[in-house]
Amino acid sequence: MAEIMTVRGPIKPEELGVTDYHEHLYVEPPGWLHKGDPDFALNSVEKSGEELRRFAAAGGRTLCELTAVDFGRNVHKIKAVADLAPDVNVIMTAGYNRPGYMGRWVVAVAEADMVRDTVRDLTVGIDGTNVKAGIIKCGTEYNNFNESGQKLVRVAAAAYRETGRPVITHTTAGTMGYEQTGLLIEKGVDAHRITLSHMDRNLDFHEHLRVTKLGAYIGFDSFGKAKYGPETDRLALLRQLIDAGAGKRILIGNDLGRPSYWKAYGGGPGLDYLWTDIKARMLADGFTQAEWDMLSVDNPRRFFSGEV
Repeated sequence: MAEIMTVRGPIKPEELGVTDYHEHLYVEPPGWLHKGDPDFALNSVEKSGEELRRFAAAGGRTLCELTAVDFGRNVHKIKAVADLAPDVNVIMTAGYNRPGYMGRWVVAVAEADMVRDTVRDLTVGIDGTNVKAGIIKCGTEYNNFNESGQKLVRVAAAAYRETGRPVITHTTAGTMGYEQTGLLIEKGVDAHRITLSHMDRNLDFHEHLRVTKLGAYIGFDSFGKAKYGPETDRLALLRQLIDAGAGKRILIGNDLGRPSYWKAYGGGPGLDYLWTDIKARMLADGFTQAEWDMLSVDNPRRFFSGEV
C-alpha cells in the first residue's frame, strides 16, 4: 500500500520526511491509572500544539501518535492538536496497547469484535469521525506472552490482513518482541510491516539482531530517559547494530508520553530533543549524515510504504 493515512487524509511516502515513529500528543488515561500516576495525562491541546510546533521547528515532518483506545485515545483532541501545527503529518493508531490497561475487558470482548472495531478505525473512521487511523497497535506485558497478549497480537494480524496497514507493537521493557514477531508472521503479517517499540529499554545486542533477522523493524524511542539506561549505551548499541548490517531495520522516536517530559509543561527534554541534541551528539560521535537520514527519513518511508 503506497499511501500513508494521516489525520488529514492520505499522503505519499515521499511526503513523510523526518519521522518520529512513536509519540503521544494527547492522553486521557483510565481513571485508575491516572489516580495512581497523574503524570500519564497529556490533556492540554494548546501545550501539545506548542510541543508539536517545536518538533516542526527542529525539522520534524511526521509524527506517529501511538495512543490506543485502552490508554485514552481522543480523536477530536488529537486532530485539534494536529491543526495547530499544519506542517506536521500526524498518524493515529487503531488496535490496543496491552492487556494490563484493559482489565477484564481483554477477556470479555470477543476477538472478532476487536478485529471489527480495529478495521473500522482504519477504513471508516475513529469514534464516528472521518479521521482514519494509519497504524495498527498491539502489545504484551513484561516477560509474559500469555493468552491475553497473544489475543491482541492476533487481532492486529487480522486487521493487517484486511487493511494492509503497518503494525507497531508495544513491548514492555523490550521483552517478548521476538515472540510477538513470530506470531504476527505466523498469522499473515509481512515481517517488513512490523515494528517493535521500546526495544532500547533492553540493551541486548543479540535480542535486537535476532528480531531484525526475521525482517522486522526495531524501535529506539527512549532517548532522554536515563531510567532506561544512559545515552552512551543506547548510542553504542545503535552503532553496533548498524555495523552488523541491521541499520535498515531501525526506526527512531521519543515516546514522550508524560507532561514531565515536555517543555510546554515545564519539564523536558521536549519533542525537539532527539532531532536537535541527539542528532548533534550522534554526528559528533562519528555517525554519518547518511546514517542519520537512514534512521529518520529513509527507514520510516520504506516501512510505511511497504517497501521491502
